[in-house]
Amino acid sequence: MTALQSSALALATRYRRQLSFGVVGITVMAVGFLILLVLTGPVGLSPHVAYLIQAIVSVQLSFVLSRYWTWEDRRGRTRAAALREWRRFHVSRVVTVPANQALFSLLILSSASVWMANAICIALTTIVNWLVGHHLVFGAGDERG
Repeated sequence: MTALQSSALALATRYRRQLSFGVVGITVMAVGFLILLVLTGPVGLSPHVAYLIQAIVSVQLSFVLSRYWTWEDRRGRTRAAALREWRRFHVSRVVTVPANQALFSLLILSSASVWMANAICIALTTIVNWLVGHHLVFGAGDERG
């Protein structure tokens, strides 16, 4: 193994959680874009309704991938712990999803494309989602029961 490969491996190991969070985000974003493409194209839904549908699907997908990959080592092992995490995750989205929906609609009404509006909404909530997931939903000090 070269020194460069060794350094890259050390960085990937050190920042595994952040990298997996990024991969989850990109995956959820790609699925969301695909949903928007289908719903606003062939299905013919309004961008506002399509965005709401893709948000609901994206939140569920994000929870599952976050729980079983990004914070796998912190997730609860009992049904009660999983339910607590699910509740915390979704309560946090009670704020971010409506804020995103409002911003998305405002951007669409301001002549932004569906893709630009969605990308802006994603960018603005990424840091909030990391902090909430890391400290509230899958907190290291939480009882993992």
